This record gives sequence, structure tokens and C-alpha cells, in this order.
Amino acid sequence: MNYIVNEEFEKSFGFTVNSQNILSSVVDVNDFLSSLPPNLYNSIDFKTMGSMIGAVFCGYLVNNIQDAIVNPIEKGHPDIIPTTAKHEPEVVLRNFPHGLEIKGTIGNVTTGANLRAGVPRINSLTGITWQAHHREVNHLLGIIWDFANVRESFTFPAITGAFFSETLTVEDWGKISGTTGRNTKVCGLRKSGKNKLGAGWVLLYDSEQYITKYTRFLDIPNLNQP
Repeated sequence: MNYIVNEEFEKSFGFTVNSQNILSSVVDVNDFLSSLPPNLYNSIDFKTMGSMIGAVFCGYLVNNIQDAIVNPIEKGHPDIIPTTAKHEPEVVLRNFPHGLEIKGTIGNVTTGANLRAGVPRINSLTGITWQAHHREVNHLLGIIWDFANVRESFTFPAITGAFFSETLTVEDWGKISGTTGRNTKVCGLRKSGKNKLGAGWVLLYDSEQYITKYTRFLDIPNLNQP
């Protein structure tokens, strides 16, 4: 899989991340996902699959950069933090002031579309939404994945885009749902937030089909002028 890359992307969060670090991690993730047996993807739901892809990406990213670790707390925020924070107590790691939050999405598809594992969703994609458990996420690396990596007789999941914004505000996130009962509390990124991520594109799967859809949903600017 080939990617269009914004070579100018480089950010610091107590550690430095650039577009080549992210590209290397994406390639590593895609290779790993295609090494697993296809029947695994037929036996888990997309939510579980997305969580797995996000966790694997975080693991590879910290291997491709210096001075960073995956937040050791399950519900810790952000996902990747400076190595200097590894001895902090759990209460601090639950909302550490420095680091990089990573969220993934497979996107929304046409109502009633019965798309199984191994079937690309891009043709039926109707929108792209990242979700969070609270509205205070302001530094976000958002990744998109789809069944796009064709290997032999199966199409494996792969990361097809990565976008970043450090200017998200509470207003960029929608109302929190699931505040009653046993439902998980979540809120979705509004159009204003999606446009911020689109403006901060890091890499895109070099496929006209994907670029066209992602540009429309995220208002990505001229790719020749990042």
C-alpha cells in the first residue's frame, strides 16, 4: 500500500513525532494485521477490531519514536506519554498533561449495508466520526481504517488515513450520550472538529477512491500544499 505523506508534519509532546514515524508505524500495523488468520476477523466485531488496531498502532508508534511509552493505565489519557511519566501514580496518568491521544474509526456506512469482514467499506461510506468519552480532548491523532489490504484471497484491515489537530475545543465535540443506565458515555466529533483534522492531514492511502471520499467528509485542503 502506498501513501501520500505530509512531510512537513512534526510535533512535540514531551517527545517528537513526525510523518515518517507515523508512516513507519502504519506500515508495521498493516503488515501485522495481514499476518493474522482471516477467520479471526470473521469472529470479532468491528468495535473490538478497532480497539485492537488502535492498541497495535500505539505499540508500534512508541517503538518508532524516542522518549515515549504507551500509557500503562487502561483508562489513562492520553494514550502515549513521555517516558519520564512512567513512575507517576495512577491518578496522575488518568489525565496526564502531556502526550498524544489516538483514536480510530472505520467510518459510517449506508443504513442496511451488510458489510462483512474482508469487504471494503469505502463505496458505502457516508461519513467519518471519531468518538471520545469526554469533550476535553484537544490534541488528537485520528486514524481511519478499512478492509483495503489485499493479500491473496482476503482483504485485510489496514490504516488508510491519519490526521492531527492540536486546536480542538469542547465545542468541537457533540453532546455526551449514554449518561444514564449502563451505556458507555461517548461524544462524537462535530464538523468543525473534523475540518480541523482534515486540515492537519498526515498521510492518506494513495487511492483516488479513498482520497475523494476523505476529502469530501473532512474538507482536506489542496494535498500539494499541506
